Amino acid sequence: MSQTTGQIRYNEPLANYTSWRVGGVADKFYQPADKADLIQFIQNLPKNEPLFWMGLGSNLLIRDGGIRGTVINTKNRLKICERINDETIYIEAGVPCALVAKFCAEQGLVGAEFLAGIPGTMGGALKMNAGAFGGETWAIVESVEMLNRHGAIFTKFTNEFEISYRHVNLKSDEWFLAVTLKLQKGDTSESQQNIKALLAKRANSQPTNQPSCGSVFKNPKGDFAARLIEVSGLKGFKIGGAQVSEKHANFIINAGGATAENIEQMIAYVQAQVAQKYGIHLQTEVCIVGEKLNTKQKIERAEDFGTVAVLMGGNSAEREVSLRSGAAVHAALVARGVEAIVMDVKDNVINTLAKLKVNRVFNIIHGRGGEDGVLQGILEVLNLPYTGSGVLASALAMDKLRTKLCWRGANLPTPDWFVLKTENDIDTCIEALGFPIIVKPSLEGSSVGMSKAKNREELVEALKIALECNCEVYAEAWVTGDEYTVGILQGEALPVIRLETPREFYDYEAKYNSTTTQYHCPCGLNAEQEKQLQELALQASDIIGVEGWARVDVFIDQNGQVQLIEVNTVPGMTDHSLVPMAAKQAGINFNELVWRILETSIRK
Repeated sequence: MSQTTGQIRYNEPLANYTSWRVGGVADKFYQPADKADLIQFIQNLPKNEPLFWMGLGSNLLIRDGGIRGTVINTKNRLKICERINDETIYIEAGVPCALVAKFCAEQGLVGAEFLAGIPGTMGGALKMNAGAFGGETWAIVESVEMLNRHGAIFTKFTNEFEISYRHVNLKSDEWFLAVTLKLQKGDTSESQQNIKALLAKRANSQPTNQPSCGSVFKNPKGDFAARLIEVSGLKGFKIGGAQVSEKHANFIINAGGATAENIEQMIAYVQAQVAQKYGIHLQTEVCIVGEKLNTKQKIERAEDFGTVAVLMGGNSAEREVSLRSGAAVHAALVARGVEAIVMDVKDNVINTLAKLKVNRVFNIIHGRGGEDGVLQGILEVLNLPYTGSGVLASALAMDKLRTKLCWRGANLPTPDWFVLKTENDIDTCIEALGFPIIVKPSLEGSSVGMSKAKNREELVEALKIALECNCEVYAEAWVTGDEYTVGILQGEALPVIRLETPREFYDYEAKYNSTTTQYHCPCGLNAEQEKQLQELALQASDIIGVEGWARVDVFIDQNGQVQLIEVNTVPGMTDHSLVPMAAKQAGINFNELVWRILETSIRK
């Protein structure tokens, strides 16, 4: 086997090669010396080796877990750009689009000026039919030079592709090597001025001096994505280090320290907000690839955890449940040899934690103040590792309304709802949802403040009860059917549990005190149905960025349709709790479950 002359590196950080400046590592990273070297490299690769191609990384989001297999990078490679005849030029895939526009103008050819506004290579522009300022790549393409997985080169013409707005059908084992563009002779000086004007327009209207990928969303028919995002009040909105640009709302910038997960969460949040307000689902232009960061880390020795503070109690309506959960968790840790102390959080948690000499925190505070991102933010500031989800996912999951918005924006099933602010909203709510309905405070767990209403009088009373929780209140369409819950542990779904109660619904009494509540595990679904429910629960939790462990509650209605209800990021750990039941069915005893949850505090 002959040796290639290109550069090959292993475990290469891909954030160095993307315009967003985020992304994990590539197992193998290859930059060809030239086209002949690339062909030889492809021919010598194992046939089952995963391959991913990238140029300038300008329309690309690489997840924090990186890319398995080989990444072929053509930046500053495949850079031939030459004139063939009076109106035709040949350009290799690695040439930046802006340089193509400049070269064409220098050759006295017009029609490619719009390429100056595309911050990528010709290969990327061909792949997505990139456009700017009213022009599109494939409108000026005569033919393309292709390379397949066997290392063979061949030519294809425009009529051999299905081309649409920001999309070109391309076989998974074929790639663009070069393109022949058909242009027209024209006034060179005018063309040069057009390019300068387009670049000036881009600089004035886009955040070109900040890390971004260009436009994130496709423009819906008859409208502009940027306008919809702006009127949704999202300019300047931040998730971690990801921010909707103040300059152009269709740009998400890395404002400093962003992760790919931050950006992906922002994309989902923008889609959810626009869908909720205007009924329009924004489709992405950006290519999202790679694996999510694996936060699993197996710990074999108790001493590797150091000293662990078990935080419990809090001041929410779920305080008593938290104290019971905390006592059980502490006992399990001690039984496994972990040096653990209990801490009943009542007052200033910052001062209390700052005085403690602990290495990490097992957070088992349910409800507001412990499960809503507040405590997580404090622990981040104190640089104390903790179990479970981070700040954003905790805040989103605690807010059942915002969770539903995210799901609806991602086209996941959840019951219809209506926000209730005062009694003046009741008649409109009845018209929208009918009866029966369930009224919920958006920021409470354990069914606190929830009531079923079968008529207007009951709805008025239910609203009063929910408003006492001092948060947003909404009515949700009642789902008649079977109730299920899916526990999630370190990125995997536990066996599904079916809940059955003689009460109106699975309320606080049914959860913690009743002896008549029945728990069915196995749940009674067939293997395929249970797998589908587990996959939906994982998808629902991934959308809001859940980490470590959680529990997703769902219904299957009388028509067999699944309806997502809510996510709990700090589920109960009492003798009535559901995650321990599901874990037991999976062969994980309570002490082992607590250990695995504590492992989620070990993050890469």
